[in-house]
Amino acid sequence: MSEQDEGRKGALDRGLGILSHLADAREASTAELAAAADISRSAAYRIVEKLSQYDFLHASSNGRWRLGPAAARLAMAAVHSTDVADVAPELLRVLVQQTRETVSLGVLSGDEMVFIYRERGPQAVSVNAELGARRPLHATSVGKAYLSGLDSRERADLLHTLTLTPFTPQTRTTIDALEHDITTARSRGWTEEHGEFDLASACCGAPIFDHTGHVVAAISVAGLKDRVEPALSRLGPLVTATAEAISRRLGHNPAPPTLAG
Repeated sequence: MSEQDEGRKGALDRGLGILSHLADAREASTAELAAAADISRSAAYRIVEKLSQYDFLHASSNGRWRLGPAAARLAMAAVHSTDVADVAPELLRVLVQQTRETVSLGVLSGDEMVFIYRERGPQAVSVNAELGARRPLHATSVGKAYLSGLDSRERADLLHTLTLTPFTPQTRTTIDALEHDITTARSRGWTEEHGEFDLASACCGAPIFDHTGHVVAAISVAGLKDRVEPALSRLGPLVTATAEAISRRLGHNPAPPTLAG
């Protein structure tokens, strides 16, 4: 970057660029920070020194920079002030506009999912959008989405406590059948439910993760079976993208890059 171009880039922009890079990379040399923020090494040295003075950066024993305690305090403050019920509705309203179907946000309550946000789409006929409604884990896309976000041990423990009630002839009533759906969903990116709770409806869902990587909720898009099933290849990626966006707002970082050598 030329001195003229660098002059247009404010110190705040440069500092935020460095902090943002370290949030992903975990640690880096000053030269690597300069490259990541697209600034000269001399500018990087000045900014790094200032950030370290205020404890936003800390030098490790090998001389590489890491985020310091001040950055950690800000991160924790952000986490504690952020809740899925606060950050999700804005993105879920967009999902309603994209899909024109009923969109729901559910959290685990005992061995069921309870809807803490629901909004009906503009379709003349749509599924019920009652707030506070409860749904079984094994027979709904929102429930299977939550299960898909658990690690294998947590999922196995929870599955063995469930009563796999057959709501329709399509309901998965064995753990093997349910595990097959979950494995497929983890590979595909979203869960599907085809008349397993209500023969007239179909839906797709995806899990939401917090900053620790734990599943905290799940979302779904539901509508009349005849209308939703042919559209699942379009609706599924939209649900997945929305769940990922909500997770990012909760601080989830699914795949940090490999540290530089």
